[in-house]
Amino acid sequence: MHSLLLKLSERIDKSSKYQKTKSFFRSLLDDVNYPYKKYFDMFMVFLIIVSISVLILDQSGKIPGWLVTLDLYLVTSIFALEYFLRLWISQDIHKMILARQNDDTAEGYWFILKSKLRYMLSLPALIDFVAIFPKFRIIRLLKLYHYMHGASSLFDALVKKRFEFIFLGYMLFGITFTFGSIFYLLEYGINENIHSYLDALYWALVTISTVGYGDISPVTELGKVVSMFGIVVGIGMISFVTSVMVSAFSERFDELRNQDSINHVNKMQNVVIINGYGHLGASIAKKLKLSKVYEPVIIENNEKKANFALQDGHRVIQADGSSAKLIKSIYYKNNIVAMLTLRSSDIDNIYFILNAKSLHIQSVVYSRMNNILLKAQYEATKVDGLVEPYAVVEHKTFMYLKNQAQKVEKDVSFLGYTSKSRPLCKALREAGIGVKIYDIDENRLALAKKDGFLDVEAIHPEYSHMPILKKSIVVCAMHEEEINVYYSITLRAHGFESAIIALSDSKEDNRKLLLAGVSKIFDMYEESAYLFVEMIEKNEKSK
Repeated sequence: MHSLLLKLSERIDKSSKYQKTKSFFRSLLDDVNYPYKKYFDMFMVFLIIVSISVLILDQSGKIPGWLVTLDLYLVTSIFALEYFLRLWISQDIHKMILARQNDDTAEGYWFILKSKLRYMLSLPALIDFVAIFPKFRIIRLLKLYHYMHGASSLFDALVKKRFEFIFLGYMLFGITFTFGSIFYLLEYGINENIHSYLDALYWALVTISTVGYGDISPVTELGKVVSMFGIVVGIGMISFVTSVMVSAFSERFDELRNQDSINHVNKMQNVVIINGYGHLGASIAKKLKLSKVYEPVIIENNEKKANFALQDGHRVIQADGSSAKLIKSIYYKNNIVAMLTLRSSDIDNIYFILNAKSLHIQSVVYSRMNNILLKAQYEATKVDGLVEPYAVVEHKTFMYLKNQAQKVEKDVSFLGYTSKSRPLCKALREAGIGVKIYDIDENRLALAKKDGFLDVEAIHPEYSHMPILKKSIVVCAMHEEEINVYYSITLRAHGFESAIIALSDSKEDNRKLLLAGVSKIFDMYEESAYLFVEMIEKNEKSK
């Protein structure tokens, strides 16, 4: 018997016709992205409406007999066929037999059978089974779960909160029987509306739920006290149920919103996926939108940033960009021109690239690189292009400062020895330009001295005069933009007339820097945005 099953399983596994047929029905019944599923769902919803309508109208006798017969036989047969198809696609039994081909024990076959029984005893399968029988046609309304994606999603959301609902069920069971028992002992034989223990339980449930029909009410003093406690407990339970349901639906609504965005992405053309909506992401999305050639789609997990992207008029998917499932669903159709990952974390960017390349080796992925020391790791991912924001403006800023310093014969003073300014300081020193460094952080000052700079001095965060800077070109390069703004306005307030340069990585603070008296801003993200757009356009022209 075991050898016969193995041969049959091998034959099925090698049958391409069998596999294609099963794959077709699996897509038709379960895959929301399958093009023909929506027509199948519409047909099944129509049958459910017809069946329920026939059931209701048949009660009044105002319906042709042939229509009732059609419902009893044809519609019922279709629902029965659907049930067996769902049962068939729920598990690949032949693969399980092949995987356990050396196990011909009863335990091995029970394991295989148990997987099929697990589906048959699930709530959706039980509903499908009961709905087959004409006597229970009203149950067919619950089958809408399969065909209305929103309804099934909300049901799934409640299933995820099953622990909370199980706990609530235990509470409701215990509290109902407790209050019902107390009420029965206090009111039976005194209250003319209490004829049995079931009446007391009925009163307890109606009271705890705060429905309060009023057909049974307490007549004793202690019974009224128990009722008051029951009402208070009921209000608490209703609050608990409401909070659990709101939490479940809120989480699911976010998923549905993302799915809707993904569906729209699949219908769009020339899509550019942007993972991360910071200053750089916003600049690139704006430029792509203005080109009227490409459609930017933002992936952003931060709710605040996602809302900013929505306000800017972009299509947004609020999710973790490193999710392989998300990337796979986005690449459902071949309409993605390029994918950009612009996170401030190199680990996040590398993980995004690996996911994209592992799922679609031909996908075009460009990335922001924050740490130049990780360039080898980025290249190992087969990324198509890298942009280091600080390096992008380094050459332009260097040439500008060198020309200005030689022209006015002044040194260059850097307020902040940070990742923004460190390469510039070294390049200017090598070019023979005098460099002075001021910082509020002792560690950064120590790093400057280690790099061989002699004019290094600590300044107080609120130092207001800075007379030593009057013969210099000043470069504000602190990581904290508010400090750059403060130093700029302080210098201008005390008569500083030379040029003040700002290395900016925050679009929001550029206006403040200009108002504070900054002569020129080198926005590394704005320059990087131009470079990303150029790479996308160059890649498209090369096709």
